[in-house]
Amino acid sequence: MPAVPTGLVGELDTLTEEARGGGGEMAISLRHVERQEAYDHVPDRPFIAASTIKLPILVALYDAAAAGRVRLDERVRLRDEDQVTGSGVLQLLTPGVRLPLRDLAELMITVSDNAATNMILERLGVEAVNACLDRLGLVATRVLRGLQIIPADGKGHNTVTAGELTGLLVRLAQGRVVSWEACRRMVATLKRQQVNDALPALLPDPEDEPSPPLGALPTWELAHKTGGIPAHQHDVGLLYLPGQTIALSVLTRGCGPARAARALVARVGRAVWDAYR
Repeated sequence: MPAVPTGLVGELDTLTEEARGGGGEMAISLRHVERQEAYDHVPDRPFIAASTIKLPILVALYDAAAAGRVRLDERVRLRDEDQVTGSGVLQLLTPGVRLPLRDLAELMITVSDNAATNMILERLGVEAVNACLDRLGLVATRVLRGLQIIPADGKGHNTVTAGELTGLLVRLAQGRVVSWEACRRMVATLKRQQVNDALPALLPDPEDEPSPPLGALPTWELAHKTGGIPAHQHDVGLLYLPGQTIALSVLTRGCGPARAARALVARVGRAVWDAYR
């Protein structure tokens, strides 16, 4: 597989060294889908997943729906015990409301709703989710527990690797996970992401660009999922440029305060955008 442009290799090497020099660590895995160019830095090293685990859970949900084990329009009741802390809006609603799994998936991704995630995970079952990941070849990506479960149940942390997430993103972009239609819907959900302070933070605001001709495609789009807990800040997704698709996973550990770590991830996003725009 050919390497990415030399200048980009230098930029990414510099950023991973900057993370290491500050006592932290950053894993990067990049694949240019059309050109099959690649860059990897510790792609197989496990990281605590934080909310990036919601991407594999989304895939497992669509896989279960395709197999007939669940229906995306099936309504799930919000219970008191589902209203965990952290990101999302379901913790603010009145218990008893029933939402379709499809809507829970939208909340899980676009606003990173922890309660929605746990409701989906309980409906699917942890073992079934991991079995789906095994079939997809994601052997280091593991779902062990729901998010923001208090008190801690001692099951450990959900884990991901940059290489496995990027591989999953490539298959999504190619329509090779579950079905082409399922991939189309999952990518559309990921494009509606509302947490945009990492990979896309330094990219030009589309609203500041000159108005394109009617019907023209945007200058860029990003279908992605962030993840953040103390000492761990991540962002993984598909960067769409005219005629180009770049799958990119950036995971960090110990790279300073959350804002600084996200700023480092943003610089990766900008370096990739500059190299391929």
